[in-house]
Amino acid sequence: MEANGETKKEFVIPGDYIGVAEEFLPGNGAYEENGKIYATLVGNLDLDMSRRSASVVSKTNVVPQLKEGDIVYGEVVSVKPQMVYVDLLALEGYADKKLSANTKARIYVSQTDKKYVKTISTEFRNGDIVRARVVDTQGDAVRLSTAEDNLGVIRAVCGVCKKTLQMKDGKLECEYCSSKETRKTASDYLKAKL
Repeated sequence: MEANGETKKEFVIPGDYIGVAEEFLPGNGAYEENGKIYATLVGNLDLDMSRRSASVVSKTNVVPQLKEGDIVYGEVVSVKPQMVYVDLLALEGYADKKLSANTKARIYVSQTDKKYVKTISTEFRNGDIVRARVVDTQGDAVRLSTAEDNLGVIRAVCGVCKKTLQMKDGKLECEYCSSKETRKTASDYLKAKL
């Protein structure tokens, strides 16, 4: 595909060939496979010649494809000894739209906090809502990290009665059953807005 000016726009659908990886880097709505770039969204092709990038500007109400560095929100659905499984709910800035890509994610114990974490079950529990950074989108599940102050649990549920835990003097406590629990909380616990 040739571009006469700085940018070329053309209508594409998922699977359409866009160009070769030697010419362009895949942007939003595009991916590279075997040296070729293909569309992942329905929309207008945007070939930015100055940046050498190929993107698809969606014509539908779809969230951009997840990429490394994105901030996402999800619910912890399973806690294992070395990782937790998270169902992704939203991409920051697109809370009103459904994710179009892989919605399964993992947080490994090594990506939980800046400090050493021996067991991940002290940091997350089923039902917790987390804010995390995407560190890898390859494979069967997106890999996430919460090893920043503003990342981690933004709403925790009591392991006993399933009510929302309140932050009191830097510790999580249930107002209903008086249970005290630990989590890797975000700096804006219970104040976060999607």
